[in-house]
Amino acid sequence: MDLNTVKLDWLDPSTLKAPFANGQTYQGVYLLAPLGVGIVEICESILLFIDIAVAHVVAWVDKAGDYGVAKVHRHLEEKKLDHFVLQPTMFMDNFIIIYSESIREKSEIKSDTPNAKIPMISALDIGHFAAKALLNDKNEHNEQRVLGPELITMDQAAKVLSDVLGRRIEHKVVSPEEMVNYYFSRPGLGWTKEFAQFVVMAEAMVDAGSQERLVGLPNTLVGEETFRQWVQRFKYKFESSS
Repeated sequence: MDLNTVKLDWLDPSTLKAPFANGQTYQGVYLLAPLGVGIVEICESILLFIDIAVAHVVAWVDKAGDYGVAKVHRHLEEKKLDHFVLQPTMFMDNFIIIYSESIREKSEIKSDTPNAKIPMISALDIGHFAAKALLNDKNEHNEQRVLGPELITMDQAAKVLSDVLGRRIEHKVVSPEEMVNYYFSRPGLGWTKEFAQFVVMAEAMVDAGSQERLVGLPNTLVGEETFRQWVQRFKYKFESSS
């Protein structure tokens, strides 16, 4: 299937009109802000893009809810736009962004959350829920939490990685300060030290059970892909080069 694409960069406001430049019309849009990269500037760009989209008769907005984007949610409410917000727990796919290098080169993952039980969700499942919401004429709710199908600890994640990769992957528990420095030093993340500190503060709440307590609550969507299935799908990302 051929797809027509255009460049839309939240950090470059001059690109925000690009999807509408040739008179295209859309039934709806799905918004996803990159985590931790210029979040204040990005929120302002998202608000501007929403206004541009409304001017081009887009009546439906689907938003993946992340830390720091409450301003966007308020804007959607104030504009009285038909919208749907997905609020996912920790992405399984974060293992690629945050841990793939250390798994390949050191056979380890680091965390400051030894007690956390997390209903991790895959981006694939989130995509399925987002597509369904966009295709519905009307959704019963305009905001839902999205959880994975199982609670998993970082020790269990390391065990699954070990089983699938055929070598021992160690979960190394470190201090919050070391975790801040680890996130800040990852060139692929592009996080400021302040944002890394914010994430570690949020992780302290996760370690205390904040995500575990979401399981079984009403108004919750539950994905299908398990962490083992996800690791099998992305095994090549973690295989040692030696």
